[in-house]
Amino acid sequence: MEYYIVLLVFYAITLIFLRLVFAEIEGRQARKMSNVRYFLRYHSKFVYRNQFSIIFVAFLCYMIVSVEKAFSTMWFLQLLGFIAVGVISDALSQIVYYYYINFRFKKDIVESEELKNEIEQAVLNQGEELMQQTIPSYEPHRIIEDYLNEENHLAVISVDGGNFTSQFEKLPPITYSVELNPTKARETLEEKGVKVTTFTSQGKMPFKDEKLDVVVNELSNYDKFEMYRILKPGGYLVVDQLGSDNYKEIINMFIPFKLKGQWNKEACQSTLTEIGFDIVDSYEDVGHIRFHSLSAVLAFMKSISPERVEKYEQFMNFYADVLKKIKKNQFYEITTHKFMVIARKNDMKQEN
Repeated sequence: MEYYIVLLVFYAITLIFLRLVFAEIEGRQARKMSNVRYFLRYHSKFVYRNQFSIIFVAFLCYMIVSVEKAFSTMWFLQLLGFIAVGVISDALSQIVYYYYINFRFKKDIVESEELKNEIEQAVLNQGEELMQQTIPSYEPHRIIEDYLNEENHLAVISVDGGNFTSQFEKLPPITYSVELNPTKARETLEEKGVKVTTFTSQGKMPFKDEKLDVVVNELSNYDKFEMYRILKPGGYLVVDQLGSDNYKEIINMFIPFKLKGQWNKEACQSTLTEIGFDIVDSYEDVGHIRFHSLSAVLAFMKSISPERVEKYEQFMNFYADVLKKIKKNQFYEITTHKFMVIARKNDMKQEN
């Protein structure tokens, strides 16, 4: 019995000690990561959780250390006692954890509650807030128009319902718009005389081999081999894309692990030259968008991802980080990154 009592005492002390250790580690980590949601949990009343998991842990521990004959009367009595002490000790350790966090990280908890209130006010009072954006170093339409003439067969691949194509001042008589949403594109391009089409059921381009003089890819995924196939020898491929650093501050917040590789002008050029394209010209622009209020950030986020504003509680850490930076620097800034590559298909056919 003495051995059993020692086990119970050791088990209880260990649970409480580990909770204290984890309280310090997790609190420091939450402070380092600006984890507002973590600290907000300790602004509300204490609620005991995990009853079932601790029962399972207590059962496993007793199975390992018990010296009684399995399934005997004493074995069952000691098991019940072990589970009871486990549940009580777990409740005590959670209480200790709760009050330790409230004492040790009181400033962080108060700050988190203040940030939460400010975020809620900004969500409720959204308006037309101004933002400042750097002027891009190149204008796609002007560059592309230098490669067009009346005799060209042109195809523009985009995912914006034909908006990009509609902004050209003049297009060749034979111009195609390849869209994922052809219905919207037809409405947009009705007065331009552009033939709207979409991808085949196999996801291929709807053109015969060597059909086109110029193919423009605007902010959409593309198959470089398909681009090569449909271009005439000497034809031009224009790739206008967003780089991997575009909105990286937002992406890094929602995708905490670092993505492998970079998608930029050099990477794009490399993928095209390796299948037989010659690079004619290229452009790259790295700029920024600057916000002076959280309301401006919310308005911007709503335009690109409405659910991240509607369900703002799930993204409290992000908005709290934004608010902190606005208070510190008087603004919050995100990176913009885009590039354009103009490539020419070799006059000689690619060898298989």
